[in-house]
Amino acid sequence: MNVDFRKHRYMLFTLLLLILVNLFAVPRLYTLKGYADMLILCCPGGTLSASVWEQLKNQDANEKTEENELFSQAALWKSLKEITILSEQNGREQKVSCYQIKGQPGAVFGEGLLSGRYFTEKEDNVCLLDRDTARKLFGSEHVLGMEARINGTCCRIIGILSESRPVCVIPAGVGASSAGGIGAGGGASSAGETGAEGGAPSAGETGAEGGASSAGGTRVGGGISSAGADGGFDGAAVRKKESGQSSDLTISRMETLFGRAGGQRIDGHLYYMTACLIHFGAFSWIFVLAGIVLGKRTHKKRIAAVCLAAAAGTLWLGIRLAAPGSDYLPSYWSDFDFFSRIFQEKIKQIRELAAYQEFSAWQELFRAWQQVIGADIFGGMVCIISFYYTGYVKK
Repeated sequence: MNVDFRKHRYMLFTLLLLILVNLFAVPRLYTLKGYADMLILCCPGGTLSASVWEQLKNQDANEKTEENELFSQAALWKSLKEITILSEQNGREQKVSCYQIKGQPGAVFGEGLLSGRYFTEKEDNVCLLDRDTARKLFGSEHVLGMEARINGTCCRIIGILSESRPVCVIPAGVGASSAGGIGAGGGASSAGETGAEGGAPSAGETGAEGGASSAGGTRVGGGISSAGADGGFDGAAVRKKESGQSSDLTISRMETLFGRAGGQRIDGHLYYMTACLIHFGAFSWIFVLAGIVLGKRTHKKRIAAVCLAAAAGTLWLGIRLAAPGSDYLPSYWSDFDFFSRIFQEKIKQIRELAAYQEFSAWQELFRAWQQVIGADIFGGMVCIISFYYTGYVKK
């Protein structure tokens, strides 16, 4: 009798652990779902072209192209490495990683905006800062509307980001050359023009009075130099228009659009799908083990059948929520190498993101994915030990 009580107590403890694991994993699955429409093509070194991007954006608003149908949001970014920004209010300085963004910043940062708003494509001399930088420069994170001097140019702060490192984000394109530099003492002229008193000289010429030179020019006296005449961006981020849209198709369109293939790919749906399948698959396996153990102990096939039905229903729900889509199904079922290629490709993507995480949104995506997988492994191990104990200890 005492043995039965101990076993029941152990089972209750295991059930409580499973509930806690589920409560831990479900919010993170919800977080991953928010990134399921995110796709990123990353090619550090300024190799992504912006010329086709401009052609796409300048098309008539009533004309719907295939690329417009694929993307709900899109942006290009370029890293300007580390720069120093100055508080106009008290003279404090802070070194930050600066990025220029052309398009919609929400495609890159997602829900990572703590306050304020993202800038639009037509805005200039505005910026986004992370919370810690705002506090160090101004003593508070409530700095919307204040100005910071970025290499000689005054920029109004319109948003605070949840980045984990010092970051400043500025728009690219308006009041600048083709890729959008911010010049000190005035806007930057386009390639081929000569900069004077704050203008930007053409390739090979030298700028004076703090202008922002284009590719090949020399920058003197401050100002952020722009990228090359054809863009020179480090990465492209888009949000898929439809949740069930093929990621492979969208990535192919991106590579065609920006004239660059072979870069690092980040597919938000891959992480949501794998976490969802592993989570619901683990609980399906737990139901199977419960059916085997309880059926063996009670000699009642009805209990085993109910557990197996619960396992099948849980697995079906997981597949339905994960929505693998056509990216994970072969065109011909005789293509036996399809799943091997898919597995190797997706493992490569996961390893690349583990090694290189540019923004906090990417870090949150990977961290949530790791936490769901870890929680499910822990819950599965606890259940296996529990079922083994209750199934084989004699009365």
